[in-house]
Amino acid sequence: MIVYVPQDVYDRLYTRLKDMPEKIPDTLKKTINNAAKEAEKSLPKEVKKEYVLKDAINRVKESTSVEKATARRPGATIEIKGGPVPLYDFQRRKNGARTAAKARVLTVSSMKQLILRGGDDNGKDLKAFIQEMKNGHMGIFRRLNSEERKKQQKYFDGRDYRKSGYEKGEREVKRNAIKQLYSVSMPQMAENKEVSKEVRDIIMEELRNSMEKHIASVMEGL
Repeated sequence: MIVYVPQDVYDRLYTRLKDMPEKIPDTLKKTINNAAKEAEKSLPKEVKKEYVLKDAINRVKESTSVEKATARRPGATIEIKGGPVPLYDFQRRKNGARTAAKARVLTVSSMKQLILRGGDDNGKDLKAFIQEMKNGHMGIFRRLNSEERKKQQKYFDGRDYRKSGYEKGEREVKRNAIKQLYSVSMPQMAENKEVSKEVRDIIMEELRNSMEKHIASVMEGL
């Protein structure tokens, strides 16, 4: 996400400080950085409003970094990093004897069973389940379907396992192989239509308010 001053705001700055052009770059820098700071503060809150993600505020904060504007580079960059987030980290419900595990990602959505219809080799449904792995890791998993097993086998066969004790074709993807289920990534959450709109509105409001304050400060310093 790029934070910059739109033309109408820049025109107002130039008009107010046209007799002090040397003050414009620094005023512009301070204005942009104030807006970027407000955006960084608001982003975790907006994500929390839209997603039922565990510890959303802290996780978004930890994934976010800001490259500040300078007098020579009048633009700040807000970067959000991270891969797909495990479904287990959202609201979920354990599977039953006949029902699949359920999950909810968006606050406006409902809890849904996680089922791949007809995904089994025999046309049966593949139901997701919550399980603890031997290393203590908890997650929502599902058995691989035939296409996923083929892709995994191709991946195994294409690697050189001699260094780890395997020969080509020796490692077999079994029918009961499982995969962990994931949802959207942190960057995708930040790009959510509702999230990005709210943050953009906050940025624009802060740009205008902050610019007026910094212009007033310059004027008072004369």
